[in-house]
Amino acid sequence: KLLVMEIQKFISDFKEQFMSGDELVFDATTDFRNNSDWDSLTGMAVIVMISDNYKVDIGAEELRSCKTVGDLYELVKSKSA
Repeated sequence: KLLVMEIQKFISDFKEQFMSGDELVFDATTDFRNNSDWDSLTGMAVIVMISDNYKVDIGAEELRSCKTVGDLYELVKSKSA
């Protein structure tokens, strides 16, 4: 299990899932759903990234329940405890 997960690392990993990731600026309060590049494919990439990088499985419904990057981070952190 993941003992320490830094939010900056998580934000960086999250940002990499977007095609135009280099131009995007994310922080914990970013409402990622309102990003013009957010789509179901990006959502699936985020789910796979969380599984691969953090060994946490989240479903599409759980992802939909998150509004900000910080919400998603907290969800992953709570499931990795």
